[in-house]
Amino acid sequence: MLPAGALAQAGDDLTGGVAPGQPMLLAGPALVGQQQRITGTLGAAAGGRPLAIQARAGDAPWATIATTRAAGDGSFATTWRTASAGRWSIRAVIAGDALAAGTAVAPTTTATVHRGATATWYSMPGNRTACGVRLRRSTLGVAHRTLPCGTRVDVTWGGRSVSIPVIDRGPFVSGVHYDLTLAAAKVLGFVAAGRVRVGVLPAGPTLAASPIAAVPPALAGGGVPNR
Repeated sequence: MLPAGALAQAGDDLTGGVAPGQPMLLAGPALVGQQQRITGTLGAAAGGRPLAIQARAGDAPWATIATTRAAGDGSFATTWRTASAGRWSIRAVIAGDALAAGTAVAPTTTATVHRGATATWYSMPGNRTACGVRLRRSTLGVAHRTLPCGTRVDVTWGGRSVSIPVIDRGPFVSGVHYDLTLAAAKVLGFVAAGRVRVGVLPAGPTLAASPIAAVPPALAGGGVPNR
């Protein structure tokens, strides 16, 4: 255990668990067609220099999806949009620098883009679902018309997210794509709203097929149909 004085000193030197000047990259979640905010820092060595934000799926080559210029302290912020739902590996590099030259460590993160869908919730404790699950008030799950039973789906709403399995069939209401159990709706906080627009994506390390298909901010538009 650190002495109290050392702990206090550590608190002075660290911000959010990241040492001052340490390369960092963050990408907030977004829906298809929405701007996704990407922020971070490459340290003082990158101050005032042009930066490239790059993405790739799996082992595919990196592709530049956005450009910006770092502030004097090396921090930056930019946005991009994509017409595809999925997950990409994202990195920030100083434009024109060879990564192998080691001029700066390239911070990486995962950019997650969800498909928009309409969702409701239901509660029928004691009933057995179409997938054979006995419903309880604490059951976390979702009903979908075609996804196989047991398929895990990441659902996000209002800044919250939950990963839940398909346990039932439905919903059978026009325009509604997912029906969450009451417990799952409570996790996301939309019980009072009843019917909301959520973001959905298959759970796991699924990566979008091609970051090259990502639409630069100036050209963004359109979307994809709901499942």
